Amino acid sequence: MKLRVLYLNENSSFPYDNRARREMGTLRDAGAEVLVICPAFEGGPGWEGCKRAGLRGTSVEHFDGHEIWYYPFPEYGHSLQGHLGEYVVSLAWLQRLAWRAFRQRGFDAIYAVNPPDLLWPIAAQFQALGKKFVFDHYDLNPELFQDRFGDNPAAMRALPLVKAMERATITLADRVISTNASYRRIAIERCGKDPSKVIIVRNGPDPKNFYPDTPDPIARSKGKLVVGYLGNMNPQDGIDEIIEMARILRFERGRADIGFVLVGQGDSYKDVIALRDRLGLTEQIHMPGRLPMEGVRACLSAADICVQPDPPGGLNNLSTMNKVMEYMAMGKPVIAHQLKETMVSGGDVAVYTRTPDAAGLVERVLELADDPARRQALGEAGLRRCDEVLAWRHQAPCLLRVFEELFPGFAPEHRDARPILE
Repeated sequence: MKLRVLYLNENSSFPYDNRARREMGTLRDAGAEVLVICPAFEGGPGWEGCKRAGLRGTSVEHFDGHEIWYYPFPEYGHSLQGHLGEYVVSLAWLQRLAWRAFRQRGFDAIYAVNPPDLLWPIAAQFQALGKKFVFDHYDLNPELFQDRFGDNPAAMRALPLVKAMERATITLADRVISTNASYRRIAIERCGKDPSKVIIVRNGPDPKNFYPDTPDPIARSKGKLVVGYLGNMNPQDGIDEIIEMARILRFERGRADIGFVLVGQGDSYKDVIALRDRLGLTEQIHMPGRLPMEGVRACLSAADICVQPDPPGGLNNLSTMNKVMEYMAMGKPVIAHQLKETMVSGGDVAVYTRTPDAAGLVERVLELADDPARRQALGEAGLRRCDEVLAWRHQAPCLLRVFEELFPGFAPEHRDARPILE
């Protein structure tokens, strides 16, 4: 009988989540049937269907060989109270749709990702009925909470509850998937998980999706040399550093020849656009928002240098960022701050700043901007590192090992798979 997996995500839209697409695509190709439940964001996939559904709110679409059940994302703002309101409504939707999936289709395993660490009560109901729970540990929620609300004493009173929810999620899961060795150590040492049930499945670009393409003409028009960014735009992501870097380059260093393309969206998106416009950088910085994969390739293909501005912090230092590896897969030289897990991914191929701020980024951008031969050499080295170490084909066997352990006979050839980087 075919393995049936129910994929739950409260935080992002499946078509824009490259890790989710790679993982669920791997299970699909191995013979599993995947049903996805995730939010529809305004203007994005599933949104029009949710609007047409009216009070029922849900939309059913097909993408990448999966059926996706969308519910309308509850937008209540980005304060702590706004997030709490969002979670209450989202969890009600996820609960309702998970039971609908159980009654109509059935499933053998729930595959849930964070943030938030609040999906375990849903998974627990189905564990009681004999279903397996696989938790994919996207973010360290206690560190994320501290980075976002650390200057709010009232909010920080909730930190013990955030830690308890992390521990409950990891304790309950039949298997925990960690994106790197730092996350695995936290699951074992902080949350007390049996090491044999925590498996590293690193992020890794799929060369079928990330490859040089025809450059986007708008992005290419922004400068003789273009700096690119791809990723979320939340307070912890350092997007304001890119804007400050652009200001320094344009008005203090006189580099009107350098433009920018920033692809993505998030809690800070509108604020960053307002900052860009207030500083007089509208013509230098193209911000198209979230894009389908072909748009992502076009914008990154227009870039000469790509940056990862994530500042040091409890979350960023220990997290594996997709973007640095995706830049490499596109053959682009990469500049990043000296974060522990970023340096594991980038190795000696990425260029790291001396100071973790906009001035540090400016220094490295200017070095590469005026050295096309070095840019080419770094881009070629990044491509080789992706091919030999980072690409998804090196990570996929570890994901299949997880399901072989839970469902013997599903992927026996991957029973002993181990990550290349630990």
